[in-house]
Amino acid sequence: MNNSLRTATAALLTAILSPTMLDAHEGHSHAPSPQAQKKIIRLNTETPQVHLVVQRRPADTVRPDLAKLFDPFKGKVDVRFDRDYLFVESNGMPDHSMMTGITAWQQQVPLPQSYTGGNAWTIPLHPVPAKNPLSTKEHFFRGAIALAVNGVPIFNPIKNDGKTDTLKAGELDQWGGHCGRADDYHYHIAPVHLEKIVGAGNPVAVALDGYPIYGYNDPNGKPPTDLDWLNGHKGPDGKYHYHATKQFPYLNGGFYGEVVERDGQVDPQPRAGGVRPALRGLKGAKIVGFENPKPNSYVVHYEVFGDKRSVEYTVADNGSVTFNFVSSQGTQTENYTPRQRGAGGGNDRRNTEPPTGRQPQGNRGRADEGRGEVERRGGDPIVKALDSNGDGRINKAELRAAAQALRTLDSNKDGQVTAEEIRRPGGQRQGGEGGGPQRRQPGQAGGPRGPQPGDGPRQPWILVHADEIDLDKDKIISRDEIVGEATKAFAGYDTNNDGKLSQAELSVRGGSRSAMGGFLKGHSKEIDRDGDGILTRTEAIGNAERMFAKMDGNKDGKISATEMEASRR
Repeated sequence: MNNSLRTATAALLTAILSPTMLDAHEGHSHAPSPQAQKKIIRLNTETPQVHLVVQRRPADTVRPDLAKLFDPFKGKVDVRFDRDYLFVESNGMPDHSMMTGITAWQQQVPLPQSYTGGNAWTIPLHPVPAKNPLSTKEHFFRGAIALAVNGVPIFNPIKNDGKTDTLKAGELDQWGGHCGRADDYHYHIAPVHLEKIVGAGNPVAVALDGYPIYGYNDPNGKPPTDLDWLNGHKGPDGKYHYHATKQFPYLNGGFYGEVVERDGQVDPQPRAGGVRPALRGLKGAKIVGFENPKPNSYVVHYEVFGDKRSVEYTVADNGSVTFNFVSSQGTQTENYTPRQRGAGGGNDRRNTEPPTGRQPQGNRGRADEGRGEVERRGGDPIVKALDSNGDGRINKAELRAAAQALRTLDSNKDGQVTAEEIRRPGGQRQGGEGGGPQRRQPGQAGGPRGPQPGDGPRQPWILVHADEIDLDKDKIISRDEIVGEATKAFAGYDTNNDGKLSQAELSVRGGSRSAMGGFLKGHSKEIDRDGDGILTRTEAIGNAERMFAKMDGNKDGKISATEMEASRR
């Protein structure tokens, strides 16, 4: 209402409410008081005020009971929630010591993880019973199946080979945990030791279907007597929950609630971020101690057949890690920096483009620090031939047998050992996957002859096999052609058409007759980005697309002859 209209309205109301006008209405006198007149005028002339009242949804303001389970670890574990899910953030590092007691060690050590933001743990607040519950004896051999209330993930007690009980195999420490290929610490059994902190009768973990996991006893202090095949039952309140047991399955034996299984694991869940290549098992090793002498600094003490050694490492603020490997032979230093984050969250552990030479071992701290311990390098052919017990050392008995051992390197049996035979004993590649060119044997799948020793720098795989990939012979490699080649190569091995390749399927002689068939077989461990030992169709195609993207300089979906030439080394 503008000022002139407001003034006119006020004048009109004053006239209407005046005593003269009221007296004209004979027989009635309803004249308002002066105060009432002012109020009537104000209400009819002032600009209306609109007040919006926003009421938050109860689900966003009332803290769910599930969130309260993590309260004893506030400061180490953060939680947030919406109407449907609880999001739990942590670095995956418990307050207790780690690794001590492990006798089957893959040489991984605990590193802080970034389970935060979009890479946080997601747990349903309103779990729904599944129509067809899934068992951990047959499913979920990858990734976590539960989350401890201290923010440490819990994996299936059966390792990713689908058969080995990690506890019985000696792979777990005194707390029931160990480290994965990304140096990510996690449990494999229920962490009942947390009852000392959360209190007896309270949950020590939550399964990823949203149902809590209690210790050995019910809240009433008595052991349950009616556990179902999933290691759970309903309490007096009618609510379902799981229990820890001292025998397999040790915690939830599957999922009573609905979950989504994708590529052998519960989906969604965070990804661990490694900074260095995954290592192999160290024969004869036993971890005897763990220290955290100061923030972000750790020491793992271990023995190999009585020889005392240690790994001392420090994590910088930017996530880079400095490792010092200490033994009776001295100290070797290696530095690693975080790798770029992959599309699925977390950090990628490997570069899956075919390597141009020996796999990197990180950025060395000093240039003259030698070759390091054999068990971490995993590839010196001479030491491997002499080291009959696999402990990474050449003892007196092995030295006495050296002559006979070295004869195993003489692949052509001419009584001499050449440099080529040392590099490639028996015609086979040494030093792990991607350690250099591999000579194809007669009848082996994988297309025409690839680069050989003496051919010069190793060229990109697409460049070497361009003629085979270029189906329409237009001298241009399209994205469809490279994806088609990867799909064809994968299908050649995938005899049961389940979209997954086990090592057994990859080892079938003459399994795939496509150009990329030999590459998939020879580089399966590098392409297997989650390190579960299973190569999926998605991983194979994704690797091909990444190789393509590196050569597609102008990002037009094609690799031209000019771009191929530019990629030549």
